[in-house]
Amino acid sequence: MAKEVEKKNEKKLTRRQALSTAGKVALGVVVAGVVAGVGGYYAGSTAARPATVTKTETVTSTVTKTVGAPPATATTTAAPTEIPTYMRVKMGEWVQTFKYRKDPPWIIGVSSCFMTESWMVTWYKELELEAQALNACEGKGRDLIQEIIHVDAGGDIKKQISDIRDLMTERVDALIIDACSPTALAPVVEEAYDKGFLVILNKNDVLTTKYVSYQNNDEVQFGYQSAKWLVEQLGGKGKILCFRGVPGYGVELQRWAGAKMVFDQYPGIKILAAEYGYWSYEKSKPVAKDMIAAHPDFDGIWSMGGQMSHAMVDAMLEAGYDVSKYPHASEDQNGFLKKVVKYNIPAYASAKPTWQSRLAIRVAFDALRGLPVRKDIIIPSPGFGPEEIKKIVRPELPDLVWCNTTLPDDLLKEMFKA
Repeated sequence: MAKEVEKKNEKKLTRRQALSTAGKVALGVVVAGVVAGVGGYYAGSTAARPATVTKTETVTSTVTKTVGAPPATATTTAAPTEIPTYMRVKMGEWVQTFKYRKDPPWIIGVSSCFMTESWMVTWYKELELEAQALNACEGKGRDLIQEIIHVDAGGDIKKQISDIRDLMTERVDALIIDACSPTALAPVVEEAYDKGFLVILNKNDVLTTKYVSYQNNDEVQFGYQSAKWLVEQLGGKGKILCFRGVPGYGVELQRWAGAKMVFDQYPGIKILAAEYGYWSYEKSKPVAKDMIAAHPDFDGIWSMGGQMSHAMVDAMLEAGYDVSKYPHASEDQNGFLKKVVKYNIPAYASAKPTWQSRLAIRVAFDALRGLPVRKDIIIPSPGFGPEEIKKIVRPELPDLVWCNTTLPDDLLKEMFKA
């Protein structure tokens, strides 16, 4: 059902700031001033969307997405100061989709940032299977989706902009976009929206309100909860090594911001090193060795990626460390979790569910039938402590599997053969 469009503009660019804000539910974007260095993240955006983060004792923050105030010369109609009690629906949270209604069959366009990691391969397979399942509900011979056209930018922002314009030329009925950058992609996303395309943002945000629906997990919560666990394991003091993701990438910035919210509260926590591992075992293994050599006297590890933690554990074992004595906060990559169980490592695993793509295809189905859809769908980031890890680890499956997936074991074995 899916076909791949020939890649264009093969020149690779440095991936600039991707993903921005997590929406109106739970934790989300961290604005300038919350964490040092995050302020510049919003520079150059096409729509200023400041967010207000209010921390509570349970560390569930409320984020309000807004656009900049209207120009002084604009004429606006004041909203009622009070909403009648009998009105139960907040209309701003929903989008009416009558104008997108279209008789099937439909063509769905999917533009992804990069497909090099097993997480993204799983994400796309979940999308395909959800489309097949929804088609099957209509009965044999009545497929609603005729075709999925998937184009991957390979991390190249310029190519993704070109890809999206190519999909518009194909006259797709819905555009599902995994954006490489919240700022650089904003103009082409707005262009597609203004031309009447059903624009759906999934797993990465874009700094504009011109989209129909956005789905993501709470990335700040992802980093916060794992850092909180690590600090508690260390009794509020200790020296730690940190693995970050891809420089400037939105998910990376948000996870790190969530972690720093915790670390900055504890003067007894000292970050000896925070290095980028690019969510890659191969790239992070030598970095892990260098960190251990430069800072042999550390007490714990915080990492925003399971692949990087897998590499760190292997590096520590090769260097003669007893890994069971070092609390390790990370992610739900199966290779890392298998090491956790095998070596009795005290660990915590946050998760970015691969099944987010299923939410995007469901929104496309609903909107193309004219049903109202939620503007922003933000799901919690699951978190698993040491005992829960023993339950979710998949010892019979390859290391590249992500434990928070809905895909069946036989398919995962086929996709990620050892």
